[in-house]
Amino acid sequence: MLRIFALPLIFASTIAPLALAQVADSPAPVGETAAAAPDLHSIHKIFIDKLPNDLDQYLRAEFFKQMAGRISLVLDEKDADAILTGVSEEEKGTGAKITGRYLGLHDVATGSLSLVDKQRKQILWSGEAGDRSLVFGAMRRGGERKVAERLVSKLKKSMGN
Repeated sequence: MLRIFALPLIFASTIAPLALAQVADSPAPVGETAAAAPDLHSIHKIFIDKLPNDLDQYLRAEFFKQMAGRISLVLDEKDADAILTGVSEEEKGTGAKITGRYLGLHDVATGSLSLVDKQRKQILWSGEAGDRSLVFGAMRRGGERKVAERLVSKLKKSMGN
């Protein structure tokens, strides 16, 4: 008689916790989730923050060269679908120019960008680039222009263009 009651008790004590754990791990219903961040394909208007070393100016020029018609640059942050922000560094001095620009041993200018949503709460994309060029380094453009060209190209690839 004891076996008849023990078997359901053992069964209930092992299966019930597993069922509860599965319910706790399941995602919330669609209506209860927080507002989803826009994906990169839905971004059409970008505001570019002021960046060090005038990288923002070079970025604007590169957007018009590489993504004309796909992306509009807006001058007011509230009109944008996303905001582009970041940092830029440039080494100064003759030694940096010779070993970096002419010999292509290291980056003279670098930049790191993040594309964030309108509320600046979620990062949609992030990338970094430098201006190093091993072949014909002295004859090619470098500095912030090269960094901007590479960063916009990376963003373009991520957006599927």
